[in-house]
Amino acid sequence: MSNNSFRLRVSVDQSVCVGAGLCVLSTSEVFDQRDEDGVVKLLQASPDEALYEKVLGASRKCPSKAIKVEKVADNAEPHGNAQ
Repeated sequence: MSNNSFRLRVSVDQSVCVGAGLCVLSTSEVFDQRDEDGVVKLLQASPDEALYEKVLGASRKCPSKAIKVEKVADNAEPHGNAQ
């Protein structure tokens, strides 16, 4: 469990992804790309704390802003599965 009072919840909007792949280069543990078109695939909606900085960096680098990262209370229920 996290030492922080929050955890990160990650989601992606595949409809706006342009397939640049910067997210995968930053954090391949959390993001991948579809083989057919390069669109982002989310592997972990609630990544380990050790990946937080990489995930936040991937979100900042995304040219289409397809990655959404939000802080949720550590005791909040997980939200959905990876897309």
